[in-house]
Amino acid sequence: MEIEQILEITFDSEEIILAATISKPTEVVILMNSGSVIRYSLDEQKGKQLFTIKNDLKYSDGGFDLAKKSSIYTLDEIVVVVNDYKRHVYDHYPTKYNSFHLEREEHHENISSYPIALYKNENGIPHLIYAVAWNHIQIMNLDTKEILTASKSLFEEHAKEKYMDLHKKIYGNIDKFDTQWEPSPYDYFFGKLKISPDSKYFLSKGWAWGSSDSYNVYEINHFIKSNEISQIKLGDWEHLNRAACWVDEKTVAFGYNAFAEDDNNVDYRIGAEIHFSKITREEFDNKIIKVEGINTISAEMEFSKKINSIVLFSRENGVAIISLDGKILLQNSACKVDDYFADMNLFLTVNAKTILINKLTD
Repeated sequence: MEIEQILEITFDSEEIILAATISKPTEVVILMNSGSVIRYSLDEQKGKQLFTIKNDLKYSDGGFDLAKKSSIYTLDEIVVVVNDYKRHVYDHYPTKYNSFHLEREEHHENISSYPIALYKNENGIPHLIYAVAWNHIQIMNLDTKEILTASKSLFEEHAKEKYMDLHKKIYGNIDKFDTQWEPSPYDYFFGKLKISPDSKYFLSKGWAWGSSDSYNVYEINHFIKSNEISQIKLGDWEHLNRAACWVDEKTVAFGYNAFAEDDNNVDYRIGAEIHFSKITREEFDNKIIKVEGINTISAEMEFSKKINSIVLFSRENGVAIISLDGKILLQNSACKVDDYFADMNLFLTVNAKTILINKLTD
């Protein structure tokens, strides 16, 4: 198994590449520092402008900040461009509309990755999950622009019953419980979102006050249909923005290091682990594999069904591929990549003027 470079594209224009994604094996979508979003054919080596994120509207924070980190998400012809640690998103759906703007409220957005995810429902209709506030996300039907969760409360399901149980544990009875008590709004910072392989759940790599990594899973249909929020909590750990991904329809993998949980300055190479959480509403089952010598926290993580393995990657540590029984199948610290697309088995590296595409080969 090795990583082979299959394409290098250098752009001669004065513009600089800010972000890119591989939308299909023969195509990339690129955000330039001019604000232009371009669909670029790898076969023809030719680009076409889709839209621009620049406009004449005035925003309280200045609007989309091209100097800050941005990401691009695609689903078929749909393109979503987001300021990762700011407040603004643009959605482009060419057969329906050129682009429209979305915005989240200002509250610790500089340390909260903008929650965004695209998926198709059981009828093949594209939907967008997006944040409107630190603790509030919505789900929109992109064909109609209908917000399916517009009436959703910010209260957690069974909040009153849970509080009464806690009150009873503390006081031994509920005599002093205030019957006029109302639950507090949902107290959780949504983070980067990942859709399950069957598009029935989404994972939030968020955080909670303390502060700590706090990763939750939400069932999409329940999130749409219920007026209250129901979460499946994976756990709370040191606030390290740890790697995580879906392995199958009911299993999430995430990085863990027992030493790092108490001391951020320890050597991550010691005691590195990957934890697997199998989730249902009734069951919570864990599996752990040890992968000494691999940084399982400060990286991105994806699961490749093709090779039945976890792929860890980052600019700092390169690429590592780990089987589900903990064998290190490949470790290449020299291969510095920005993204991995498991369905295409392709790696992407973006520099100011250059795009590199590598492929994992047997």
